[in-house]
Amino acid sequence: MKRFALPALVALVAVATASASSGQTLRGDGVRLSLPRGWHGLLGPGGVQAADFPLPRRARDSASLVRVRRGHVHLIVWNYGPWSVYLPRARTGRPPLAFRRRDVSQTGFEGFPAGHFFARRSTRLGGDELQLLADLGPGPLVPSAVRRVNAVLATLRVLPPKLLRPQAGRLAADGVAVRVPSGWSGHMEIPAGHYGARLVLRAARDGVHLELLEVATTDPPPHADLPLILTSRNVSHRSSLAFAHRVFSTGGRSFELNVTARSLNLHEVNRFLATLAVVPRSWTFRSCDLTLRLPGSWSAAIRPRNGCYPVLRLRGPGAVVVLTELRAGERAHGRIIRRAGRRFEVDVTPASARRATDRILATLRAEPRS
Repeated sequence: MKRFALPALVALVAVATASASSGQTLRGDGVRLSLPRGWHGLLGPGGVQAADFPLPRRARDSASLVRVRRGHVHLIVWNYGPWSVYLPRARTGRPPLAFRRRDVSQTGFEGFPAGHFFARRSTRLGGDELQLLADLGPGPLVPSAVRRVNAVLATLRVLPPKLLRPQAGRLAADGVAVRVPSGWSGHMEIPAGHYGARLVLRAARDGVHLELLEVATTDPPPHADLPLILTSRNVSHRSSLAFAHRVFSTGGRSFELNVTARSLNLHEVNRFLATLAVVPRSWTFRSCDLTLRLPGSWSAAIRPRNGCYPVLRLRGPGAVVVLTELRAGERAHGRIIRRAGRRFEVDVTPASARRATDRILATLRAEPRS
């Protein structure tokens, strides 16, 4: 499950391995898990792992690398961050969580060994969306496997977010701010873990519920200038509810907007969104084995050509840069820069902006083509 519809959610940050033989508590990406004697744990992108045997460090970024022998178990908890009404429904759970008989099967999972028994469950806990997976080892199923996993799973807790209330009619945190118009109520949440969202704005008026999440992603959605405006093209219907959904980036930051109501008044929603202000933040563009560091006031759009030879259009205050990667033997008609054996034609408009744009182009990095 991914947020957005959905490119990758967030830039992954590696954290230190945790391993213990008794009394250890793992804290990672907004969750906490206690381990009994003889268990070992890992913290990794998006959650925690625990097993009744030592876990290899390389499994921190890929839980499927762990090989579970018969009689042992491996538990993975992924935290996808604050639950949103736009996400697929998951039942709300209450601690202590446990796998049920219906959660156990021999259904395979990509990357995990065939022939193993698995327990799987998705749930909402403490306002976050969790996915739980336990590799119970190869069959036949050891009778005590689920019981031992559940004893650890019972200690799982979601760490609460920090709540921010309006001050003088204004909500603000980490460079994101809104004015709360008359008739609206709302608050901001700063999640304990930033894997799913950096911050969440929740607001409501007369049955209309608005959620704005700032997310970290390696694949930023399309740029949008502020003020953001929703139109009927952004609205869909599910049963008796109307949904407005949009993902966008602005100021070098990525956002997901969800609005739900039985009767959706776009004028009132847009009146609220007109107050949104975002302090720009520098960001890294990544695509086609390229990276480029951009100021928050700049946007980027890419048009891949066959073989991912991209045409990259950068737009900033008073300047446009078109960066075209040339194929082998393709003739250039202008200025060329080279990275890792790859050639890029550069066109800067206006020409007087070249000095400023050269500082940006100096950050261009490329992986060599194989």
